[in-house]
Order: sequence, then C-alpha cells, then structure tokens
Amino acid sequence: MEGKPRLGVVAQTTQPLDTVLELVASIRRRFPRSDVRFIDTVCQPTKERQQALHQLAGECDVVVIVGGPESNNSRKLTELARRLGRQAYQVANASELRPEWFTGTRVVGLTAGTSTPDHVIQEVQARLQTFP
Repeated sequence: MEGKPRLGVVAQTTQPLDTVLELVASIRRRFPRSDVRFIDTVCQPTKERQQALHQLAGECDVVVIVGGPESNNSRKLTELARRLGRQAYQVANASELRPEWFTGTRVVGLTAGTSTPDHVIQEVQARLQTFP
C-alpha cells in the first residue's frame, strides 16, 4: 500500500468505535503521506450501548451483560465494563446468574447485546431483583 495516495477504511459494524478509531490512527501513522478516509460504519445501537455503559459503569458496582457467548457485541460490552473498572458478568439467560456475584454489592447495572431479545433481558432483571 506504500505510495497509494488514498486509502479507505471499512469496519465490521459491531466493533467498538474506539477499536476502529485506534485502527484508523495506526493506518494514518503507517502511511503519513496518504489520505486515509474513514466512514463510520459502526451500527448505531452498538454505539449507543457502549456510550450508555460508560455512564452506567460510573453509577454501579457490578455490571451484568445479557447476551450469548457467540454475541460479539455482548463480549465487547463485557470487556468495556471491565476496562472501566467494574466487575462484569455476561449471561445468556437468568439461570446463569449466581447470587454470590453480588455479595456486598449495592448497585447492579444491567445492559445487553443488540441481538438479545427483550424478554430475556426482562427475565434477567426479574431474577436480579430476587437477590438480597
């Protein structure tokens, strides 16, 4: 790619925006004479959940992320919560919750991957509310 005057960057739509921006910055450093263009293709619901998690992490002790292990954006939300300094647990459904995760916890935050059905999120929320 050396000597190419223009480069374009397209990213998988569920990647966290900060990861994509780091990649673009790296490409720009590697090819300083090239015009590197980036069009934000990160899906809007994914971005909104990541932004909301930044706020949520400041208001809770533990974060529960609802989403199956195959869900990339659920895994990325779990990683982000941990990077933000919160204990985080990713569960596919309410039966995976463990009461011992919340011992000594005052506030539990709840979020979910974009493909998680609402009824699964509601079931997790209902089970969380049964814990002391």
